[in-house]
Amino acid sequence: MLGSGYATGVTQYHLILASVCVKSEQAQAVTVTRSLFPASSAFPCTDKSRRWQCFTNAGSGPRSLLCVPKPENSEKTQGEGEGEGASASEQVEAERNLLFLARRIQNSGIISSCLVGLLTGVAVVLFNSAVHGIRDLFWDGIPSRGASWLREEPIEATWTRVILVPAFGGVLVATLNLLRDSAAEQEQDPFVSASRPFLKALAASITLGTGNSLGPEGPSVEIGTSIAKGVGYFFDKNSVKMLSLLAAGSAAGLSSGFNAAVAGCFFAVESVLWPSSADATLPLTNTTSMVILSAVIASVVSEIGLGSEPAFKVPEYDFRSPGELPLYLLLGVLCGLVSSALSWCTSYMLNNVDNLHKVTGIPQASFPVLGGLSVGLIALLYPEILYWGFENVDILLESRPFVKGLSIELLLQLVAIKIVATSLCRASGLVGGYYAPSLFIGAATGMAYGKFIGLAVAEFNPMINLSVLEVASPQAYGLVGMAATLAGVCQVPLTAVLLLFELTQDYRIVLPLLGAVGLSSWISSAQTKRGDGSGESSTGNNFAEGVPFSSNLCQVESSLCVEDDDDVETTYSTRTLVSEAMNARYLKVSMCTLLTDVIDLMLAEKESCAVIIDTDDTLVGFLTLKDIQEYGKIAKARSEKPKELLVSELCLLNGGVCSVPWTATPDMELSYAQMTMNKYGVNQVAVVRNIHERAYPVGILDLDSISLTYSALATRRSLS
Repeated sequence: MLGSGYATGVTQYHLILASVCVKSEQAQAVTVTRSLFPASSAFPCTDKSRRWQCFTNAGSGPRSLLCVPKPENSEKTQGEGEGEGASASEQVEAERNLLFLARRIQNSGIISSCLVGLLTGVAVVLFNSAVHGIRDLFWDGIPSRGASWLREEPIEATWTRVILVPAFGGVLVATLNLLRDSAAEQEQDPFVSASRPFLKALAASITLGTGNSLGPEGPSVEIGTSIAKGVGYFFDKNSVKMLSLLAAGSAAGLSSGFNAAVAGCFFAVESVLWPSSADATLPLTNTTSMVILSAVIASVVSEIGLGSEPAFKVPEYDFRSPGELPLYLLLGVLCGLVSSALSWCTSYMLNNVDNLHKVTGIPQASFPVLGGLSVGLIALLYPEILYWGFENVDILLESRPFVKGLSIELLLQLVAIKIVATSLCRASGLVGGYYAPSLFIGAATGMAYGKFIGLAVAEFNPMINLSVLEVASPQAYGLVGMAATLAGVCQVPLTAVLLLFELTQDYRIVLPLLGAVGLSSWISSAQTKRGDGSGESSTGNNFAEGVPFSSNLCQVESSLCVEDDDDVETTYSTRTLVSEAMNARYLKVSMCTLLTDVIDLMLAEKESCAVIIDTDDTLVGFLTLKDIQEYGKIAKARSEKPKELLVSELCLLNGGVCSVPWTATPDMELSYAQMTMNKYGVNQVAVVRNIHERAYPVGILDLDSISLTYSALATRRSLS
């Protein structure tokens, strides 16, 4: 039944747009798209068989109109049944409040987030149990004795297992990768499509169980986000709520992986909410509640299933004096450089592996096998690089009893070897995360640094005991180095600080952590970008072309990029053409146009770029608003009054500013165009048709239109 009415205090033209009544046995709810009734208004809603009493809720935002059955005795006169009438009125009020509360809970997503936390906790427990079971099956108790025992054993007795177990793990992972690729081709089947996260988690458990140099926390986060997507698909497909669910899934995955709920909540903020391009009207309070509840529930489930012990044995933190703070800052700089080395090495390996596949034609299924074999060969000399849980981190921190500490030289070698081994595993297609390797590398870096500082101070001042020169134990620097490297590699500084603080439960570590983590994250962020314009490599990994010393954050740790846009881009990039994404309405100017006229045109058409054409409509150059702004800044810095310039004069003054480094064509694959745009570092390119070796512009392609095209295609598919 469509309802309409009027509002007091406004003109007769202000009407209620529409409302829909949905009746049940006891109540009927009416949702008004735009309500102009005052908060206290109530009016009867007439039905052929019953009468309904309606109320509007007070508060901000769209008002909900609630209709409940009007009690029969409400028709009575004032003198009849006053006691019964009052009781019925109270019952109606209670029913109304309960209905409002139920609707609010349903719309808030709290139940969905709790379900995500519960399922993620259970899934992470099963995942870790699978890793431990595979590890015990293949290694026969060696991990419980640690890599130090393996180092002391004669190599003739252990070499076959050390080499063959990681390689066999690569064989199994290669098979699972082929199954995932075949499932990706059958996108129309929801059951086949839903099997991909399961196959990836299984591949990760085999990768880690056989000792390859990756970690379990990344897959745990991806398990959480996959569950969040599934829950959102069945319960609520609203994009804003989906983002909140993804954040809740990320928090649940990390909190259950490290048994650290507080760090998991901040991880969701840093990895999902802050980088998100969603609308700024995201309900912050509601999202925060969803993230917290999901993280707490997942952490509790994980604690029940895996125990309450922290991921690794945390040595007692030792802080001697404030004079040590500059030493921790220097450690942060060192960890930032080490983090950059790991990120760059990963990008370098990914690019080389992809080029090797293209040049030699080696089947991509063989790369995980080669990766596992390489790890096994390296582990013959450096068994500490194998993943056996966090036992090897305990060895580095010297927190295990009766374990001999490693020398500075060996620790530095392990830093370099672990970077190479981890990059090889990631580039070859083995499945795992970078959190555990980052913590290992950071612990080795911090321990080596702490031992070196201790030796330097002891030799510099052997006789005089000055408190300002007292330094803490190497373990203290090892703990800070772990957080600093994790923050540098994954760009999650708050998560790293809170993770170590939550594990050590020592407030004295906060100041050194903040200083070292801040510097490390800042240094590594200069050459790290989040996954805009990444391409798909032959081994199934994302890689970024372009600047040789830059790295893509999503290719280093895929769990940091969990939004649906990434899946949409992967799904449609291989079969979408530039003609579907380009904007056919664009500005055309000539070399003789005044810059002021160009700006007026940009303002009128709301465009930030213009195509420069010749008299025969062929492409001459490309001019952006940023180019004109740069000229204005230069003129202002020189205290010169900007002249009335022509487009041609600007192009001559700032040599090369109007040049066209690359153009796209309408029949070009959109993924290739996007990758090339990022290679040249441009946000817009001209789309041209080449006729008789002359380029005629037909449109403009920019990054925003590419993203919009992917989202629109995905939405159209979901509606059909």
